[in-house]
Amino acid sequence: MTTTSRHASEDAHEQFARDASHVGDPVVMSTMWGSSPGWRSHVDFYVPETPEAIGTPRDLLRLLRLAPGKRGLILLGSVSRRHRYRDFVLALLVKMTRRPSRRPRILLTDATWEPESRSLSRLTGVPSRWFALPQKLMIRAIDGPHVHYAVLSRQERETFPDLWSVDPERVVFTPFPATIDPATPTTTGDYLFAGGTSYRDYDLLEEAVRPLDVPCRIAADWQPRRPHPRITAGLVPHEEFVRLLAGCRVAVVPLQDRHRSAGQQSYLNAMLLRKPVVVTDAPGVRDYIEDGVTGVVVPPEPEALRAAIRDVLDPARAAHYDEMGRRARAWVLTHATSDIYKDDVLLDAIGLRRDPDRS
Repeated sequence: MTTTSRHASEDAHEQFARDASHVGDPVVMSTMWGSSPGWRSHVDFYVPETPEAIGTPRDLLRLLRLAPGKRGLILLGSVSRRHRYRDFVLALLVKMTRRPSRRPRILLTDATWEPESRSLSRLTGVPSRWFALPQKLMIRAIDGPHVHYAVLSRQERETFPDLWSVDPERVVFTPFPATIDPATPTTTGDYLFAGGTSYRDYDLLEEAVRPLDVPCRIAADWQPRRPHPRITAGLVPHEEFVRLLAGCRVAVVPLQDRHRSAGQQSYLNAMLLRKPVVVTDAPGVRDYIEDGVTGVVVPPEPEALRAAIRDVLDPARAAHYDEMGRRARAWVLTHATSDIYKDDVLLDAIGLRRDPDRS
């Protein structure tokens, strides 16, 4: 990043904030619902009555009617085929129907995209690599000086621009929040819990726990390579997922080291519930977890993962990990709640706030 381009980006950000302060609220529109004070004050949000309505012509028309006069749009970058790619279509319609000088600033949140679509590959039987070019063309179609991309790790600020051929000045790190109710009742069971599907390496976890005498509950579309009496795996309903997390002895998130981050929701929710978390090192993990302080970060090796799990299960170390759980919960409540994500992180990213400490 050159000094000139950095100053230009900062000047544009500050100009947006100054302009927004002189118009009536709300000055931002979003497809994300929120009840936090800042969100309700500054954001005009619309959520369809039913999930089935998302992305329909009527839904898009309603959003286009809300957009005029807004200086910024905060859109969901995680919408999928099930949502008819609604927010991407909206971004394209805004680009097509507005002159460049009249386009609002757009922030696409949760830009954790794969250059190859595994979900479409499973649906169609077509190799995932065949979807790389169409997806890059889609991003190119909506891209422009007014579009900004919110990634979930500092590392992705460096890798995302090259991967998707966008201006690095328009890529911003927006730390993700925990999503579970902080008041969720918890117990301390005798089992290890792991869950989630995005970029997980459960084969690694299987190898790590085979010699250990600990029950393992894995809530994912995965099965062990060899049957094991202590490993129970398979998809579960959301309520059961939360119950398993809230009752476990230790939460483990075995991640693949890929081009983007994953697993934040899983380990942040566990941290919020004061569970000891053991996570394999991958992009973004150290943005959220301080090793040995709020969680345990280990290399993606079965021996290292096994040693960390064994240490957490050691009764002599119970006080250490209880204190770690307290620190982890305090960190999440201070830095990674849904209200903080919307009122501070996203509103700052769209230009309504300015946080000099976030980089």
